[in-house]
Amino acid sequence: MPIITLLRPTDQPVGRARLIDQLKSNFASSDFNEMRMIVAFAKHGPLLRLREDICRWKSGGKAVRAVLGVDQRGTSRQALEFALQNFRETYVACGGTSAFSPTFHPKVYLFAGPKRAVGYVGSNNLTVGGTETNLESCVRLELELPAEDALMAELLACWDDAVQASVLLDATVLSQLTSTGMVLDENQMRRPGVATRAPVATSGPSGHPKFPGLRVRPPSPIPPGSMPPRPTMPRAAKKAAPAPLATAAPVRPRVGTQALVIQISPHHNGEVFLSKRAVDQDPAFFGWPFTGRTVPKKPQNPSHPQRTPDPIVDLRVYGASGKLVVRHGQMNLNTVYYEKKSEIRITVPPDVVKAVPVGSVMVMRQAAEATGLDYDIAVFVEGSPQYDDYLGVCNQKMPSGGRAKPRKFGWL
Repeated sequence: MPIITLLRPTDQPVGRARLIDQLKSNFASSDFNEMRMIVAFAKHGPLLRLREDICRWKSGGKAVRAVLGVDQRGTSRQALEFALQNFRETYVACGGTSAFSPTFHPKVYLFAGPKRAVGYVGSNNLTVGGTETNLESCVRLELELPAEDALMAELLACWDDAVQASVLLDATVLSQLTSTGMVLDENQMRRPGVATRAPVATSGPSGHPKFPGLRVRPPSPIPPGSMPPRPTMPRAAKKAAPAPLATAAPVRPRVGTQALVIQISPHHNGEVFLSKRAVDQDPAFFGWPFTGRTVPKKPQNPSHPQRTPDPIVDLRVYGASGKLVVRHGQMNLNTVYYEKKSEIRITVPPDVVKAVPVGSVMVMRQAAEATGLDYDIAVFVEGSPQYDDYLGVCNQKMPSGGRAKPRKFGWL
């Protein structure tokens, strides 16, 4: 049976036990001839502390292989340069570059030899905090071989699986990662206000490396019963001046939602109707109540409440093949409340209308503040790989408006 021990959360900060000391001990052991690591974030600090150990390891003909994540700008240029110079083989992994993508987040360290292996599986990144000072926890597995070959095979399978989400690091890939801002110099990383999510790079020779794509299923939807409607929005009285906006009322606190998922039917004029019920359930998600008003083209036409300033969005449309067919980055999203019909509408460009058939699913996610965006929006047409997954999130019906089949929406 393998020997199993645990690194407890307070072991590292108080100095009782630290992962870096165990790594050093294993590098010094004659029992092992190969070391593999899979980590989400890597910095130069622990590598500098391990430099002599790794150099002695290499001089003995032993190999270090690594899969290092580059999501969230958590891995530095210096760490990748060190890996290129000192590791037998290095891969870089990325879950994706949009707000809808997962983060590459595993932490596995494995030392192996002909008769013995030691593995660490837990929360420790290859950073000074992760290996020395943070409150971390991991499981240490000590294996005798070949008796524990089955468990060893499972650990190696983790490596093989991580490689599938990776590309081999070389000088060209490193240049692409740094030029597109996916990987930063550690001096840049220390500056306040640096966004954690790397921007989506454009395609072409100057773009980021082409990582293997993953079909990611969305999380389970928020049950509709957990989001009771808030007080409804006011309707304007007929033949009366526009009702004053409820600017005195504070924006209600968020209810824990991350994204609105909704079936849409773009009109020929570019208008897309959202759900009043959704706005009632989470007004703050939409910035309600709106503080601006539209300026009618004709003076006799009514003015309507408008979100001011316009939200800034990254809008993408994915066709039936799953490929990106339309994209508008840093787009102003006109958002208006039509009081008479109690409808909230956004307006999209003509090429979006042309590419999006009735019943397509729009996922409208609030973007991280550091990105400079208000929303990250993806539209999946019927037949695209993720269409059914997101349609399954839509667990609330909207009024049919005379349609045979009402549209639906849901929350993530």
